[in-house]
Amino acid sequence: MSVLRLELDVGNSSLKWRYMRGGQRIDGGRINGSSDEVLALLKSGPAMVYIASVGSAARERDLVDVLSRSGVPFTFARSQRQCAGVTNSYADVGKMGVDRWLVMIAAYAECSASCAVIDAGTALTVDIVGNGGVHLGGYIIAGVGLSAKALADHTGRVRFAGDEKVSLAPGIDTESCVHHGKWLAQLGAVNAALEQAELAVGGKLNVYITGGDAPALLTLAGARAEQWRYRDELVLDGLAAVMAAS
Repeated sequence: MSVLRLELDVGNSSLKWRYMRGGQRIDGGRINGSSDEVLALLKSGPAMVYIASVGSAARERDLVDVLSRSGVPFTFARSQRQCAGVTNSYADVGKMGVDRWLVMIAAYAECSASCAVIDAGTALTVDIVGNGGVHLGGYIIAGVGLSAKALADHTGRVRFAGDEKVSLAPGIDTESCVHHGKWLAQLGAVNAALEQAELAVGGKLNVYITGGDAPALLTLAGARAEQWRYRDELVLDGLAAVMAAS
């Protein structure tokens, strides 16, 4: 029988986890990522832990400390020059966030064709993979939370709270102007990035979307997003593929 493994996607604001046995997902969810929460996950007895992390150095140190004390073997995934048919475009592959690398791996493994991968989290990233699995470049943009925070931190009179409604309608007060505006900026960036992606590959391409703000963007995109493929655990899917290829 296949051993139980724990897969962790460590982000800037939360930690996504799942148990896998062979190719079967046993359970999963999202936690803040405290030491006690990680210890609770280890109580189920995984034989190994696979990790994709873009969290802070302090967050990683705390995680390594917990895992080291538990005695469970663990491995961090790193961005690579090439894996699972995808070739990295960065001159220094170590400078690519591993989350971006893994979502490209997962998307290309599924479609085996040119694709654009949107990851709507703390940062909004869009990466383009051409036919043959070559990474053609991408974009990193502040996510909705960071966009609003930038206005709060760097303007003297733009003050807002409250209204978190996901909408593109013109605002009628400062709060709605800011909150609707941040979604307008996100969707506008995604649409522009996809236009550039189609130019880069010379035609239509498969579109994948993941991340905590993905459902909201799918709703806002409407009919345009009907063919987009939403994958809630795309980072973890890529993590599993990379570790299987190691």
